[in-house]
Amino acid sequence: MQTITENQSLPSIALTSPDAFIPFVKAVGRGNKLRRDLTYDEAIEAMRLILRGEATPAQIGGFLIGQRVKGEAEVEIKGFIQVTRDEFIHKISPRVEGLLDFGVPYDGKVKTAQLAPAIAIILAATGVPTILHGAEGVPTKQGVAPGAVFAALGLPADLEPQAVEQMIEKVGVGYLDAAQFAPEWNALTPLRREFGLRTALNSVEKLFNPANAPYQISGFFHGEYLERLRLAQTGTRASWIVQGEEGSIEMATGRATHIFAADEADDIVLDPASAGLPVRERIAVPPDVQTHAQLNAEAIAGKPSPATDQATLTAGTILFLLKVATDLNDGITIVRRALETGAAQRKLEQAKNF
Repeated sequence: MQTITENQSLPSIALTSPDAFIPFVKAVGRGNKLRRDLTYDEAIEAMRLILRGEATPAQIGGFLIGQRVKGEAEVEIKGFIQVTRDEFIHKISPRVEGLLDFGVPYDGKVKTAQLAPAIAIILAATGVPTILHGAEGVPTKQGVAPGAVFAALGLPADLEPQAVEQMIEKVGVGYLDAAQFAPEWNALTPLRREFGLRTALNSVEKLFNPANAPYQISGFFHGEYLERLRLAQTGTRASWIVQGEEGSIEMATGRATHIFAADEADDIVLDPASAGLPVRERIAVPPDVQTHAQLNAEAIAGKPSPATDQATLTAGTILFLLKVATDLNDGITIVRRALETGAAQRKLEQAKNF
């Protein structure tokens, strides 16, 4: 990282829009010898100006693409996350113990099954309250997101934050839409579609943790980002990153999945074969919401299928990470009991009736 001299320091917030944002574009967008990472405080100010509407669309585009080419630094990601969580999202505080935040891709899935809703409902049936959050039409994939599957299952997916808080308290699961809890962030979606590329925003939004949940499990795939994001997670007690399918949390049967903890020494390489799931069954699904919803319904009902196996493996592993289960096999046993006794199905019906 280039040393920042006094002459290189960026102007304070005293500058007026749009001139105030130009130095941030220059910092990340110049050539290899001159571009540099923003400091933590600079990252906070840059994102603040974007979300306040004090940067022009052209400036935002130049800044985000410059960030992508340079490579987002851990300190920049932390700054973007912190200011957004502090100033631009409506947080909720459900009165439950051990809440788990799902940090899944807002741009959804286009090749594999979107099973986060089923996994959340199954976990709620085992006594682990879970919150999901997301948005619709997010680039680059604009795939099937959890909110659309929630709605297709007959669950409320557009509740105001206070209602989601109440749902989590009464049912143990809830979904927050960015249009409701992060309107300034959500307003950037049309502009983001014009880039055709992933940006730092795709990583930041997964880590919003709008309920300040003590536990967080998020999904990322590309190795170059995993180390940067390891310490940027926002669970207040413990967080994990799953190198899952399409950068989400679903853990595939039949192959190892790397799970990253805050401390590298606590990383886990998941071996599904040790739990009796040795067959790799890739769940290739078209980006059709009803098809995904049907797979979720079958998993919640415990119908034998590759989707049920994947949901069982993922939920069972999470129970182990949370120390609800003593090991992976115990976690899977707890999940299968929730499916076989109909507890997960009853949780689904309870959520529908909220």
